[in-house]
Amino acid sequence: MGLEIIDIRQFEPEEFSTLLEAESQAWYEKLRWDFAATVRVLNACLREKRLSGYALVCEGRICGYCFFFYDGEKGLIGDLFVHPEMAGRGHEYRLLDHAVETLLGTPGLRRVEAQLPHFEREDLESCFLSRQFQSYLRRFMSLSLENRRRSVTAGPEHTSAQVSEKLLVPENIQLIPWERRFDEEAAELLYQSYRNHVDAVINDQYASVTGATRLIENIVHHQGCGEFLPRLSRLAVHRPGQQLAGILTVTRIRPRTAHIPQVAVAVPFQGRGLGSALMEAAFRDLAREGFKEVTLTVTDANAGAVRLYERIGFETFKTFGAFAYSREGVV
Repeated sequence: MGLEIIDIRQFEPEEFSTLLEAESQAWYEKLRWDFAATVRVLNACLREKRLSGYALVCEGRICGYCFFFYDGEKGLIGDLFVHPEMAGRGHEYRLLDHAVETLLGTPGLRRVEAQLPHFEREDLESCFLSRQFQSYLRRFMSLSLENRRRSVTAGPEHTSAQVSEKLLVPENIQLIPWERRFDEEAAELLYQSYRNHVDAVINDQYASVTGATRLIENIVHHQGCGEFLPRLSRLAVHRPGQQLAGILTVTRIRPRTAHIPQVAVAVPFQGRGLGSALMEAAFRDLAREGFKEVTLTVTDANAGAVRLYERIGFETFKTFGAFAYSREGVV
């Protein structure tokens, strides 16, 4: 069997169609995510030769790829996927090895980040650790809104993991649908609440107001985490001074599956149950809109958040690795 690893820019988008179809199926079935919008973006990028990376070619057919791109002095590995017929034979590692070597050999590159949800952390970890990357376990978690509604209506005898329909919102806090006039304040809140946080180590956009602004823009305006749902997303506003106290964004990733890309509470308002209130409001509204489940991702080292989500009723359905490298040795 003749296998080659070839520069991704040597091919036209049509040559990736079978592979992208297989990846779309993997996203839908294993990650509960409709990948169709991303495929459209990828096809445009492939057509315009805007992606760097490598394709795994078997007897003239593309059966795997790993692509990356540059953001100033940072490189990001955007995706790694191998067709199921070829998976588990070390091809993923070969593709990743080529990509990492290229990135680390790029002059002026200060940092490299990767989050690769198709793979367990241990599947790829040795490739990263051998090059002084830091490694972090992340979780996909889901909550069944149907099961939650049934447990709420089952009666007081089912008291474990129960959630009241009445929202326990802290005093002087008002929950309102997302309004664009708060976008800049939301970015500032995100930056402040993630200072010295593990997620700011994994993704350095959390480590600056400029980066946090881009995160908000990606969710709200560029549909980077699914179809943004402003009516179901929430802002927590402290009434006396109209100060933003918390944010929660909601997107649609499948017809009846929602996702929470961001939930954050301003430091002065933490520890009052505001994060839980924001999530409860989202669950209630999502159920009324006919959604069946809601998902989110969380870093395992963020133990407090993991405990909170499990207490609410989220369950882990997939784990994967996040990896970060800094040329200065500090990530």
